[in-house]
Amino acid sequence: MTAKKALVLVYNGMSLSEINLLTNYLTIYQPWEQMWTINTVGAEKTTYPTEDQFLVTPTKTFEEIDFSDYAIVILPGIINPYPVAEDERIIDFLRPLTTMKDRPLISAMSSSPMVLAKAGLLDGVGFTAGLFEETLDAFDFFQKENHQRQPWYYDEKHRILTAINFAFREFAIESAKILGFQPRKDQFGGPRKDPPYTKEELTFYMS
Repeated sequence: MTAKKALVLVYNGMSLSEINLLTNYLTIYQPWEQMWTINTVGAEKTTYPTEDQFLVTPTKTFEEIDFSDYAIVILPGIINPYPVAEDERIIDFLRPLTTMKDRPLISAMSSSPMVLAKAGLLDGVGFTAGLFEETLDAFDFFQKENHQRQPWYYDEKHRILTAINFAFREFAIESAKILGFQPRKDQFGGPRKDPPYTKEELTFYMS
C-alpha cells in the first residue's frame, strides 16, 4: 500500500454524512499508530458550508497538492453540483489525474461524478451517480452509454469508484477493500438485534 494519506475535496454544499464512514474507518477504526492522515483541500483556505450547515476550512489549497502523495482522493456528494462543476479551478485541479500513471484511487459520491466527468476523468469509464436523468442528458461531457444502473460501481481498470448516496456504507466498505483492508461485516452493520446484548457486552473498561 502507498502512503497512508487520503485527500478530501472540499466545496460549498458538500455532504459530510456520505463520506464519514470511510474517513472514520481510515482513522479512528484503526489502531492509533496506524491511523491515516486525512487532508482536506479547496480552491481557497476559506470557510465552506456543508449541506447541513457545518463550516469546513480546508487544510490545503490546490497549489499545495501532489496527487502522488495520496492513496485515495475522496469527492463528497454536493447538494447543488452545478456551480461546483462550473468552477474551472476545481476542474483544472482534477484534470491532471486523467493522464497520471499509478494515480490514487478516486472515490466519488452521489452527484460528484459530475465534476469528474467535466474534468474528463469519466471518458470511457463505467460509473454510477446520484444525479437526475435530466442532468445526465443536458451535458455532453457525460457518456451515458457508460452509466451503470447500480448503487455503486467500481471501474477497476481506471481505479474509479462511484456510488449513489444511499449506498454510503458500501462506498466505505468497497473503498476500504480496494485500499487493501478487510473490514469485518459487523463494523458497518449497526447494532445487533438478535440475540439481545448482555450487560457484560455493554460494559467497557479502559484496559
